[in-house]
Amino acid sequence: APRKGGRRMKGPSATGPRRVLLVDLGNTSATLAMARDGALGPPARVSTRLARRREVRAALARLAGGRPADGAVYASVVPGLDRLWLSELRPFCTAEPLAVDWRLALGVRLDYPHPETIGADRLANACGAVVRYGSPVVVADFGTALTFDVIAGNAYRGGLILPGLPLMTEYLAERTALLPSLRLDGARPLRLGRAGPIGKSTRQAMLLGARLGYPGMVREVYERLRRALRRDHSARLASAMAIGVGCRRYGLMAVGSRRAFSVARAIAVAVMNASR
Repeated sequence: APRKGGRRMKGPSATGPRRVLLVDLGNTSATLAMARDGALGPPARVSTRLARRREVRAALARLAGGRPADGAVYASVVPGLDRLWLSELRPFCTAEPLAVDWRLALGVRLDYPHPETIGADRLANACGAVVRYGSPVVVADFGTALTFDVIAGNAYRGGLILPGLPLMTEYLAERTALLPSLRLDGARPLRLGRAGPIGKSTRQAMLLGARLGYPGMVREVYERLRRALRRDHSARLASAMAIGVGCRRYGLMAVGSRRAFSVARAIAVAVMNASR
């Protein structure tokens, strides 16, 4: 059951499908989408670092389509930009935007010493995962950082935070004199040459390190979490859910799962769950 006293969204409009603007403000980009009674429309993306007020307003206007939404839900991990985004959101919805945080009734109990420190994206992911796949479940979110979150017994138990794959490759280029910057395309399959997993150039060595080493790290973390769930909660893992568009291919490959999600979709699920 949802947390007692948690905030809720108002129910659907009696005049038609409820339209809710969703904003997932991440460290690299903001993902925006319109949900109509929980069905997610095409997402739009705005650079977190480069966006100015006019770009934010234009993206919201395109999604709103000329009439205000019934509400807005805002999940942010960049507090310094909250004032800008919330001020731009308000004219595009008829109710005060709802911020995702630990006080929101999401239907997942928080078994965590300081729940106020859990990121909004991780809370939405936990709710979306339980509604979609049940409990226990492990959520891997592939973004600027790679986060693992564990839900067992319908309770959020905690997780891990690791460097994301783009962050790792960018850091190597920034902190060394000779290593180049790589742009990784998660949609392209890994093809090993005649030398197998042995790079024959600096760039190839870095690419192989990312494409072979990263799934190995993900697999190790996943296996440790799976064993811990069985040992500490006598629970067999029901599902693994991978979130994020950039590098989720590596994670799905590593844990043998094809289940994929997006934070925006998780927020949409959280909104509908908090409305009940």
